[in-house]
Amino acid sequence: KNIRAPAITPKPHPAITGMSHLVHTIIYLMFIVLPILGFMTVYFKGSDWSVFGIPMTHAIEPDEDMEFTIKSYHELVANVGYFVIGIHAFAALFHHYVWKDNTLLRMMPGKKDR
Repeated sequence: KNIRAPAITPKPHPAITGMSHLVHTIIYLMFIVLPILGFMTVYFKGSDWSVFGIPMTHAIEPDEDMEFTIKSYHELVANVGYFVIGIHAFAALFHHYVWKDNTLLRMMPGKKDR
């Protein structure tokens, strides 16, 4: 059984497809980078912390400068993420209501006429 989503019809311009891949790549990278930056922020804070009840290591000496720097990067990436996710949602609605293609419909489970 084919588990891939069906092709978009009508087929979008290659530049649109490229932008789609770029936005999705940015979103997936944020899913990886944001938790790492968050963990690093807590690590450099120097206080006890745990993940799912498992005690995690922390800096022996708190490093407030490093904590602040990494926290700033974390906040910057998160704020850029809000913008990218907003563009992503806008593009999905634009596909559906302006270009009237099947971009949203092909993602819906159980649709036979995707």
